[in-house]
Amino acid sequence: DDGQELGTMYLDLHPREGKYAHAAHFTVRCGCESRNTNTTSSGEQYQLPIVALVCNLSPPISTPTPTTSSSTSRPTAVISHSEVETLYHEFGHALHSLLSRTKFQHLSGTRAAMDFVETPSHLMEYFVWDSEFLSLISQHYITGESLKPTSKRIQNLIRSRNVFRAIDVQTQVVYGMFDQTIFGDPDLWRNGTTTTTTTDVFASLHRKYNVPYMDGTHWHSRFGHLVTYGAGYYSYLYASIFSADLWNTCFAAEGGTGGSGNGSVLSRKAGNAYWKEMLIHGGAKDPNLMLKAMLGREPKVDSFFQSLG
Repeated sequence: DDGQELGTMYLDLHPREGKYAHAAHFTVRCGCESRNTNTTSSGEQYQLPIVALVCNLSPPISTPTPTTSSSTSRPTAVISHSEVETLYHEFGHALHSLLSRTKFQHLSGTRAAMDFVETPSHLMEYFVWDSEFLSLISQHYITGESLKPTSKRIQNLIRSRNVFRAIDVQTQVVYGMFDQTIFGDPDLWRNGTTTTTTTDVFASLHRKYNVPYMDGTHWHSRFGHLVTYGAGYYSYLYASIFSADLWNTCFAAEGGTGGSGNGSVLSRKAGNAYWKEMLIHGGAKDPNLMLKAMLGREPKVDSFFQSLG
């Protein structure tokens, strides 16, 4: 509103040799009160945050430009909807870091409670399943034409969201239970004098929760979240309950796909409330209080179950 700089975000979106192979948001410098840096509109000194989004989206290809002959080309990144969802997930984390204004750096942005921190990232994923938003960001890679919100392509894409959605949630349950198990008491998952391997545990949990498992595989050996979350991976699914409630109550209620209002999911009112009641506090405020301030009540699980189709 006042033209003040919010911070700096670096984008490293495409693969290259030797690069980190996944997608993540990294905080280069946290925001915090400081006597040595920028002055805000209220006269306060504040160290502005610096973040980086590191992804491995499909690399750019040479395509004809929309307004010239086909002999003229430009590099264009043609990415899948799944990649768009990943990008906006990480962008949700970046917004959390960029828009928080906390006194201490260790409470800035994503330095929040583990079972809440994925809420902003999950919330941003909802936008890329909304017809209005998809129309806004879509563009034909040659003609530059955007899809209309009512187009068959967008409507079919939105309907596809619920394909295998239940098994996806069930798989997240398996991952969360696996994380809890191997970081728990080893005696509970070892059988007498015979050491049960983590692969055995992973396979048994798949069978317990009726998720298909291929014998002889060990996917969990590349499951990096086991290291970064450490008994906290359950929060990935847990935070989905909060994001679903926020989307339905605060954004979809204004309009958009499945919404009850006549407005837009890009409502300035909803966006400002989200910033001032939640993102601005980083990890410095109890998530329960922030959620209650946004929702006007305690969080409910209903919206999450509805989102499963």
